[in-house]
Amino acid sequence: MNYRLVFRQLGILVLLVGGCLSTSLIWAFLDRHQEGAEKIITAISVSMSVCLLISLLFFLFSRGSTGQLYRKEAIAVVGFGWLLCGLLGALPYIFSGVLTTQYGPWWDIGSSAFFESTSGFTTTGASILTSPQDLPRAILFWRSLTHWLGGMGIVVLFVAVLGGTGAGAKFLFSSEVPGPLAESLRPRIRSTALLLWKIYLAISIAEVICLKLQGVNIFESLCHTFGTMATGGFSTLNGSIGQYNRLGIEITIIIFMLLAGTNFNLHAALLQRRWQPVLKNKEFRIYLLLLFLATSALTLDLAINRAPHYSPGRALRSAGFQAVSIMTTTGYCTDNFDQWPSFSRWLLVMLMFIGGSAGSTGGGIKVIRIMLFLRVAVLEVERAFRPRIVRTLKVEGRALDEDMRRSISSYVGIVLMIFFVGTVLLMVLHNEAHVESHRYLDLETSLSAVAATLNNIGPGLNMVGATQNYAFFTAPAKLLLALLMVIGRLEVMVILCLFVPSFYRQD
Repeated sequence: MNYRLVFRQLGILVLLVGGCLSTSLIWAFLDRHQEGAEKIITAISVSMSVCLLISLLFFLFSRGSTGQLYRKEAIAVVGFGWLLCGLLGALPYIFSGVLTTQYGPWWDIGSSAFFESTSGFTTTGASILTSPQDLPRAILFWRSLTHWLGGMGIVVLFVAVLGGTGAGAKFLFSSEVPGPLAESLRPRIRSTALLLWKIYLAISIAEVICLKLQGVNIFESLCHTFGTMATGGFSTLNGSIGQYNRLGIEITIIIFMLLAGTNFNLHAALLQRRWQPVLKNKEFRIYLLLLFLATSALTLDLAINRAPHYSPGRALRSAGFQAVSIMTTTGYCTDNFDQWPSFSRWLLVMLMFIGGSAGSTGGGIKVIRIMLFLRVAVLEVERAFRPRIVRTLKVEGRALDEDMRRSISSYVGIVLMIFFVGTVLLMVLHNEAHVESHRYLDLETSLSAVAATLNNIGPGLNMVGATQNYAFFTAPAKLLLALLMVIGRLEVMVILCLFVPSFYRQD
């Protein structure tokens, strides 16, 4: 592996994070007359300085770097780059002191800040902030901006804006863009990355305008747009989107969550006025069908089993929003779904694993993988009684070769294995000897917390439900959940490679 080249790319990435941090200073200066504003300005400035210093150190280590960025180097840049983003993004929370009133020991503050920062960049939405409305706008803006940066991918942004990676840009792009069939829309990867970010920015601006026209102030419009388009779901309001209690705002956010959970290649096709690829896209049709079926099932369950609290109209309104929010892995809430009937609660957990479309900002296994996994499974069952059968599986007109079949089956298997192992580890790390009795974990909380972080959603069930947060977890448990967020965002393999010793050997 060319370590000097890896350090050079990481240095540029760290510099980019520091530059993005500067946007929070705008809100810090606007609120400069408020109490504690000077400390916030100092915290952000110091955080930017640390980013600059680390970047310079990386550039020093990489002096004389030559050669090409190949697959190994690209995986290292993406994997370590995302972990670095989580660490550097935590600095404003630490230096500003916003966590000191809630947490005591330094390791608890550090792990909580890393958890919050990682949740932001991975668009998870899980939070340890118990009352976000009470925090300075500069900190809330940074928390929301990390969502937006992580949604399309900070490494993709790096490729789009800075370039300079040559043929290695293809490896960087494919290592970060979610989904098994990440395609290049243009002959040059940099042009593709730039086009994706332009579409992402244009839709984001459209949502800001729509929310502003409905009376939402510019700060909340920006922050909720960042959370929607990145399918992140962090809200600056204690009651999330439900605090507005306005149907128009909910419908607006549903529409943009649907757009964010759709493959951005389809948005590009519409931009070029090509309707056929969109209408014929099987994944898109199944994505919409699953949302329709889930909404219908949730509506019926609420209307029947929670009457008279839920009229048919209210049931449809709550079910529609939560089905879209959970399946696109956004995690915004308009209702406390943790109080819903058991069928509805666990149906939402199933939607967490399905997730959005490949090439979208959504998390989860992805609709296309679920489709292909089921088709491969059916074929294997058929082969049990017809061993000589030869059947070609196709997706979007492309034959599914053995390597892709094996890759999809392995991915689903590894995700489920991480889910179960993560659940056990969480219960071990959240040691009952160090927590109060009312904070002991039950199996439902553990399962849903791991599912919600691994699939980059945020809210789970019971102790991490729609109206709860992750503040009560022990420091080791928070670090485990943060690692699960990164594993889920980078779709498992990129992070797992970093734990294999042979990955660092010279070929």
